[in-house]
Amino acid sequence: MENKHNVPEHNDESNKDHYHDEHHFDASGQHDDVKENDFDFKNMVYLSKRNLIYRISASGMFLALACLGSLFDWLLERVFTLPIDDLILSIRYFDILVVSLSISVIGPIFASVIAFTVPWIHLLYDAEHGLWGTLIDSFGYVAVVWVLTIVYYMIFKNSYIHKDPNRKKDLIKRWVPMPIFVIVVVAFYVPLTLWIIYVSGGHDHDHDHAEIKLLNNIISYHEGHEETNWEAFKEKYLVYTFIIIGFETLRFSVCYSLFAVFEPQMKKINHRYR
Repeated sequence: MENKHNVPEHNDESNKDHYHDEHHFDASGQHDDVKENDFDFKNMVYLSKRNLIYRISASGMFLALACLGSLFDWLLERVFTLPIDDLILSIRYFDILVVSLSISVIGPIFASVIAFTVPWIHLLYDAEHGLWGTLIDSFGYVAVVWVLTIVYYMIFKNSYIHKDPNRKKDLIKRWVPMPIFVIVVVAFYVPLTLWIIYVSGGHDHDHDHAEIKLLNNIISYHEGHEETNWEAFKEKYLVYTFIIIGFETLRFSVCYSLFAVFEPQMKKINHRYR
């Protein structure tokens, strides 16, 4: 039996991507319907052979962007200082932002590969971060990918290719996950950062270095402090811990906010190569 389907008039909006109830019209005027299974998590993993090729190609682009973002982060680490005891705050905003945005295009599996790789790329720019700190950071970045994926796509059921046709519901599904994501990520990233400080600074160093890292990946002391990173941290551990909590909260709040703004635009591209 033929399924009769009434498509509403949309001439006034034929030149842009938009929705009429369950009807979706792309920028070229092509029509498809928003279906319940469009919001299934499996679509984040695999849609079709064409989509797989698209994700592999896009992975190369996001890896290149992550390299560039990591370079910007390294440059900002040189100039951004806190007005406390000549501390330097390492701003790693750009690389984690690129990693987060990549989830919306290439899915969590390919994004995890990039997430694990990015800290090692940053190590090439700045060898002072150390191997152990970089390894811990790599697993931390991968964890961020999966927390964002689980909260945004699994729990709140956002689609890989379609916005929710109900605008109010779409806004709720995009922005309500933010505090959950930030709280969960900060809850595990602060201990990871403290672990990085411990493994990178819990042993004797040659104090003739031009700079001794106090908080590897977060803060660093300058020349003249005759103590290890961990010993220096313990002297003001409450102050530094709250600095780390504040920094990570700001970092991942900005990261999620930009993700929520740009992710709907990524759906349009995904829809074309589904």
